[in-house]
Amino acid sequence: MRYWIIILASIVAALVRCADAQAAEPATMCAGLLAPATALKFAEIADAPTTIVSAKVIPAGGNGTKVEADLPEICRVEGQISPNIGFLLRMPTKTWNGKFLMGGCGGPCGNFTYGRDDVVLARNYAVVSTDMGHKGPGWMFIYHNLEAMVDFGYRSTHVTAVAAKAIIETYYGKKASRNYFWGCSTGGRQAMVEAQRFPKDFEGIVAGAPVWNQTGNQPLFSLWATRINIGSDGRPILDAAKLELVHKAVIEACDAADGLKDGILQDPRRCDWDPKRIQCQSGESANCLTSAEANVVRKIYEGASTSDGQRLYWGMMRGSEDQWKSWLGVGDKPAAALGDASGKNNVVGYRSFFYAPGPSYSLFDFNYDVDPARLALTEIMFNAQNPDLRKMRETGAKLILYAGWNDNNIPPEAAVDYYQTATRALGGPTATLPFFRLFLLPAVNHCQYGLGGGEADWLGALEAWVERQEAPDAIVVYHMRQEPYPSFGKSNDGDEPRTLNPRFPLNAASYDRSRPVFAYPGVARYAGKGDANLATSWTKTLPRQP
Repeated sequence: MRYWIIILASIVAALVRCADAQAAEPATMCAGLLAPATALKFAEIADAPTTIVSAKVIPAGGNGTKVEADLPEICRVEGQISPNIGFLLRMPTKTWNGKFLMGGCGGPCGNFTYGRDDVVLARNYAVVSTDMGHKGPGWMFIYHNLEAMVDFGYRSTHVTAVAAKAIIETYYGKKASRNYFWGCSTGGRQAMVEAQRFPKDFEGIVAGAPVWNQTGNQPLFSLWATRINIGSDGRPILDAAKLELVHKAVIEACDAADGLKDGILQDPRRCDWDPKRIQCQSGESANCLTSAEANVVRKIYEGASTSDGQRLYWGMMRGSEDQWKSWLGVGDKPAAALGDASGKNNVVGYRSFFYAPGPSYSLFDFNYDVDPARLALTEIMFNAQNPDLRKMRETGAKLILYAGWNDNNIPPEAAVDYYQTATRALGGPTATLPFFRLFLLPAVNHCQYGLGGGEADWLGALEAWVERQEAPDAIVVYHMRQEPYPSFGKSNDGDEPRTLNPRFPLNAASYDRSRPVFAYPGVARYAGKGDANLATSWTKTLPRQP
């Protein structure tokens, strides 16, 4: 009997040891990325010599900084690519789906993104993000720093993809079966830089609201509204309180063009409303615009121009007036973007010019007759405007581009212009549609949010296209119940809770409206029957191009 007890005890001990070994395996494998031989291997990655700074297992439900209940257990790797590019790679330890996605950052970057990347991590992707070569907020990092310009402009995204792929192959013992990129704003520019310069890095790319003209976008687009709204006395001409009046008049004039009065313009290019229509007449003083105010509204629509009226860039769209407040200022004070001329966020002072004028530079110093030509010196590093995508097409990769018509940071018409130009360069729609499509989201703000509904399963659409050859003719967008679109009288952030980064497929109770957005040049139109809040009640039209 004693003999059998000893055998049984040995078996139990072995099972415990086995369980312990299995439990320790993810931690052991993750820590193994720091081993000297492995470190030497990573240091020798061509064009991306890499050092692993830390590698540790994060339990399911955490992402390294906060708790997200649906996130898997991961091996969390922080690293640095010589000399200054930091990255964060998160790899599921037990549930990896075999795929890799790189997420884009926003603004000046300087940190690691979570949020949208968590959506992808919850689908068991290995995900990576980069700080774009610097730490911390603001644009001061780029001031008289050519290396930082190159890293932020184009190097960081490519070499981070190269390094992440090498680490993934080492950790899992095999390469990722698919490599994707998804980003918006600066992340959208990263996406387009990849498509134009490094088309072999990813089999599928989603580019949202790209900062096409990184050097000139602020002075020529968003800050133009600030500049032309400041009167000779230094005070704003058009007060933000008048925006609701303007927006209401625009919607009343143009809303029904898509077959339904719902406060949403499906294609604002078809709206030619003139602010003079609500200009004050003799004796009027309320519920109307002064001549000076009407002139500011007109100039915001028309876009930046020289002193003799030569147009330099696109303006903001009719219907987007609820997004202008942050650029116009309130009361006697100019917009914060202009008042921060000496701070770390002085975009024009630090980034626009090759020989940056520095922290004391004010938007009032920008000469619209002379300075736009000077921006060309930094275009090669920062901008993503090359329409020649033939090399990407040859790889078989797919590209989805999207923009919101109400964007107050990036002109949505720039996306239309790029797509049309690329289509011509590629040989026409027949040569373009098999790998590149554009989606324009009605009444959607910068990247997401807005009355039109800014949430869409972009990754699902990309997977279907790349993996199952199901080209997206339409994308369904959703307006979330807890998503406040900026209301007049509130800040752009609103005061209500938002549904951030929802997981797809969505719970039907989480949204109150779905609409189709058709691939350009298609425009959605209400079919005239059925629930207008359901995507199935809308059809595609192909309007004559403006």
